[in-house]
Amino acid sequence: MCAEIVSNIAAAEPERAEIPTRIVRAAAHLFATEGYDATSVRHIVEAASVTKPTLYYYFESKEGLARALLTAPIGRLSVTLDSIVNGPAPANEKLAAVIDEHFKLCHDDPDTARFAYALFFGPRSSKLAVELADLGLLLAESVHKVICCLADEQVIEADRIEECTAATRGLICIYTMDFLYRDLVLPAELSQRLVADLLQGFGRRRTATGAKVERN
Repeated sequence: MCAEIVSNIAAAEPERAEIPTRIVRAAAHLFATEGYDATSVRHIVEAASVTKPTLYYYFESKEGLARALLTAPIGRLSVTLDSIVNGPAPANEKLAAVIDEHFKLCHDDPDTARFAYALFFGPRSSKLAVELADLGLLLAESVHKVICCLADEQVIEADRIEECTAATRGLICIYTMDFLYRDLVLPAELSQRLVADLLQGFGRRRTATGAKVERN
C-alpha cells in the first residue's frame, strides 16, 4: 500500500522513491502506536531519518501525509467494492469478496489499518476523522448493498436485510480487531466460511421437499 502511495513519485524520480516511502512507513507506525495527535512532525522525520522540509516537500503537512496514508487507499477500496457489488457474480460470492477485500486492506498494511480504526472509533475532533468517517459510510454501504442482493435472489428474507448487514459488519470488525490487536491470523478461506455461517443463520428455511418455509 505504501508503494501505491508513492508510485507516481517512483515513476518520475526512481532514485528518490525510497524517501516518501520511508516517511509514510514511519508515520503509519507512529500514528498506529502513539496516536495521530501525539505524533509530531519532528517524531516522524526523526523516525524516517529525513528533514522537515523533505516531509513538507512531498506531503505539505502532517495532515496531508495522513490523508495520503488513509483516504487514497480506502478510496480505492471503495471503488473495488463497488465493482464487486455491481458485478455479475452470485450474491453469496459477492459477499465473500466484499469481506475478503476488507481483510486484505488490513493484512497488507496493519499499521495503516490500526490508524484507520483509531480514527473510526475515536473522537471526531479533526477534519481528517470526519473525512474518514464519510469514507467509512461508503464501505458500510457496500455491505448493505450486497446483502440486498441476497434478498433479491431470495437467499434471505427481505425483512432480515438490516439484521444480516449488522451481523456481517460485526464479524468483519471482530476478526479485523483480532488480527490487528491479538495477532490472530486471517485464513484465506475465512470469508467463505463466514458467508456460509451467515447464510445458515439468515438463509430462508426449506421443507424436506425443498419448498421455502414462510416465516410467521
